[in-house]
Amino acid sequence: MPDEQQFLDLIGQIYDAATGDEDWTRILDGLSRMLGGHAAVLQRPHAPGQAVQTLVSGIDLAYVGLYGAHYHTVLPIRSWLPRMPGGSVFADRMLVADRDYVRTEFYTDFLTPQDQHASLTWLARDRQGAGATPALVSVWRSRRQPEWGPGQLRLLHRLGPHLEQALEIERRLGASAVQRVAADLVRSAAELTWRERDCLARIARGASSKEIARQLELSLHTVNEYVESAMRKLEATSRTQAVAKALVLDLLDE
Repeated sequence: MPDEQQFLDLIGQIYDAATGDEDWTRILDGLSRMLGGHAAVLQRPHAPGQAVQTLVSGIDLAYVGLYGAHYHTVLPIRSWLPRMPGGSVFADRMLVADRDYVRTEFYTDFLTPQDQHASLTWLARDRQGAGATPALVSVWRSRRQPEWGPGQLRLLHRLGPHLEQALEIERRLGASAVQRVAADLVRSAAELTWRERDCLARIARGASSKEIARQLELSLHTVNEYVESAMRKLEATSRTQAVAKALVLDLLDE
């Protein structure tokens, strides 16, 4: 088990990850080592129907895709997750008996090829509506390793509030960044002239610059200047992207 300084260092790194100064995969690697595991997973919260967002340490990334595409739907403890109180820390065999767990598709087809056997999991409190999966962190051991003990459960339980706060900080910083980008985009869009909007609208309907020049009785050079000016204002790298942003901002209704 780690000493207190190692524990405090990991907490500091968790908050660094929230602000982008540390890599979450390194946090997972350190957490796995601290708990005596050989792999770790951070699953971000997602609403029903949304793709599972997963970060891993010690796991082949190919399995992350398989998990998101199918295996999260056959997770043996899946039905338990909505009923577990926020902040819970548990070993999977506390919920499903080992004799039943090892017979599941998830175990035989997904875990066994990775040399994974048993997990220790922390569940966040925050959930995105009914049926949503909260954020969770799982650390995995192979069959050759001992079962999870009370010491590991207590350690992960102590880390839980810090993981929750860090993920919330990260979420809020991300939302703020999105809002800033949206605000900048709206300001840029307000600077579009009616002729620039008109040219983008015609491109959206499938017209080429040559066709727009003929329709508006302008030179090809002038039309291209209007389009390029609109692209600069919308911070678009292509005409298609400029049109897409203009559509999102309801600039091409006419």
